[in-house]
Amino acid sequence: MDKKKKIVLISVIAIVILLIIGGIVWYSIANNNTNSNSNNQRTAEVSKLYETLQTSSVFSFELILDEGNHKYYAKSNNMAYIDTIYDDEETKYIIKDGNTYFLVDDTKTYYTYSNNQTNLNMVTRGLERIKDLEYQTGREKINNDNYSYEEYIGVTDFAMGDFTENSEDVKTRFYFDGDELVYIKTIEGDQEELLKVNISYNVDENLFQIPSDYNEA
Repeated sequence: MDKKKKIVLISVIAIVILLIIGGIVWYSIANNNTNSNSNNQRTAEVSKLYETLQTSSVFSFELILDEGNHKYYAKSNNMAYIDTIYDDEETKYIIKDGNTYFLVDDTKTYYTYSNNQTNLNMVTRGLERIKDLEYQTGREKINNDNYSYEEYIGVTDFAMGDFTENSEDVKTRFYFDGDELVYIKTIEGDQEELLKVNISYNVDENLFQIPSDYNEA
């Protein structure tokens, strides 16, 4: 083979190699973009829930651990009601007029925390922290049904039990049925807490009123 043919052959081989390398690079970028788009699509579900609740003047958000343990949060405009039963202890709060009122049913009294409405937007504040974090996706069967989930690290806003806040050892999974949030699971080591989620847009307005037979302590 003369020198000219060798040069042509080498050039052709070099072009083929470059095309192969270019194809590999293109595939890698396209695959990464697909994964990114998939994540963005799932993130939209969390963002959609946040935006829906953020713009809703009335809604309730209930977390159920079991028959005897739950947390019920209701919001109506600038008022909120929180009722938590956990480990045989119940706490009730009404938040309105810029104050928080702690209700004690046993003695029919209430305590006023003036100029305190820290938990007025408890649910949307928690979702706002979550919606822009990095996450992993997956599917899991719960009570014989399969759900898609997003898993976040260091999130404990919705847990009822004691977990290490902002720790990389804590994982929280948000399970969706379509765009409906149905379960939240918090995981730390061997400890797991699965909560059923009920969201409603109908709220009893009487919840935001201090009972007339309660006296201020």
